[in-house]
Amino acid sequence: MYKLLLVSDREEVLNAFSQVTNWEIYGFKQPHIRYSYDGMLDSLAKHHADGIAIAMTDQDEEERILAYLQVHYPTVSIFEAGTTQQEIFRYLNELKTLLNRVRADFSNDRITEADLLQQCRHEFLRKVITGKVSDEAELRRSMRLLRSKMDADSPCLILEIEQSAVLDDRLEGRWTFGDNRLEGALRYAFGGNYLGMHIFPAVYPNGRIVVLVCPLHGEEHRVSEGEMEKEVTTHISDGIDHLKQYQGLDLHITNIRVLPALTAFCGDTNE
Repeated sequence: MYKLLLVSDREEVLNAFSQVTNWEIYGFKQPHIRYSYDGMLDSLAKHHADGIAIAMTDQDEEERILAYLQVHYPTVSIFEAGTTQQEIFRYLNELKTLLNRVRADFSNDRITEADLLQQCRHEFLRKVITGKVSDEAELRRSMRLLRSKMDADSPCLILEIEQSAVLDDRLEGRWTFGDNRLEGALRYAFGGNYLGMHIFPAVYPNGRIVVLVCPLHGEEHRVSEGEMEKEVTTHISDGIDHLKQYQGLDLHITNIRVLPALTAFCGDTNE
């Protein structure tokens, strides 16, 4: 069974959790409950936690807790606390679905829990880009659950990339893993964290290539909004040149848009 920690001083949250009596039915142990930052430190020093819920009346205290967890527990899922039993069960189900996946037994593969969590983040970003995340609350809740460092409230970029010519016909679908292979090449060439941003390339079954660029929380060397498009365009163009030179892929950027925030994707099925 999974182990939980609730850090909260909010009466409505504590009351809702106290009314739940059948935790085991849902696959969880009775959660440890603490009421402050110091209480959280004491609990984590003594008890393992598979999921942590945070709901503090003092926003600064909550940010302090989140900052500590980001440094010391970057892969422990943070789930929504909930103020009713219905909400609690809903959020626990989201947490359990994720934990069942990242804790699956892959003993014969060289894959870690952090790798699986990253895969889940990539799948979620695909949904965001295609407008399959319906509202901002779901977006923020899921990003925290997946421990994403992306800043959902800062301007972000969306780039479209096209192939001028496909020199390797396996990338056109004649090879089962063509899309995955191309996406892996794009991530290697220019994906990942860069100048306080995360660059996420995605290749869709219809051959569409989209690159999402979003600022990260807590990055000291984060570029300004005015510099973001210039720096990203140069970085991705350099990566495209590398792919053409060493792998024969002829790609080019066809469109760049600046969005006010990651939340602009919510419910937009035209993205």
